Amino acid sequence: MRDGPVPLGVTLGPLGTPSEAIELAASWGLAGVQFDAGDPSLRPRELGESARRDLAATLRRRGLVASGIDCFVPVDRFADPARVERAVEAVQGCLVLSESLGRVPVCMHLPEKGAEQVRDTLTAEAVRRGVALVDFTPGSAAATVGVDPAATLAAGQDPVAQVHQAAGRVGAARVVDLLSSGMRGPIGEPSGSRLDAMAWRLALEMSGFRGLPVIDARQWTQVRPGILATVERWAALLPAGSVGP
Repeated sequence: MRDGPVPLGVTLGPLGTPSEAIELAASWGLAGVQFDAGDPSLRPRELGESARRDLAATLRRRGLVASGIDCFVPVDRFADPARVERAVEAVQGCLVLSESLGRVPVCMHLPEKGAEQVRDTLTAEAVRRGVALVDFTPGSAAATVGVDPAATLAAGQDPVAQVHQAAGRVGAARVVDLLSSGMRGPIGEPSGSRLDAMAWRLALEMSGFRGLPVIDARQWTQVRPGILATVERWAALLPAGSVGP
């Protein structure tokens, strides 16, 4: 029997509607949930103040917190005059929602070439609101970065080395493997696993990361069984409290 919630978040999108997914996450004893700004049923920029309060209250009732908000707007839109306004609005909506949910990280790919002014504007707005914009762009030099081992493996790089190189700047971390089939999937699969999950968890523990690692079940072929297996495998890697900063 566990003493408290499992210190992991989970992406809500693959689990159905937000309400269904929140109930599942709570029933599995997870600590948090990761919202997706691209979910048409829960777009941050379309949520009024009352809806944001209701969402925060729902999480509290179910004993959950928000681990973060995904806002993966294609970066080319920030440099496109016809689409930049809506792209910026999407990020700004996430910043507002983040405040209502406890100033949780907003995960995205920060714009770079051709959109430096937009990047500066978004960064300044995030600072003003006290919200971290976490850049998941590989090799980012941003103040706060996100680490996704499956994406790093797909780029032919070492996920553990990535965490060590970004030590002190890691603001969001995913729990997901890149299987030998080329698909994203659960960690520790008996056949096909590529991620050294023990080294990955240890690197996060030692890096000073204080957020909730997020089980990222997007694109998994077996979502619910994979999440439950990941929870058990993650817990078995290191007993709670066995590693300090």
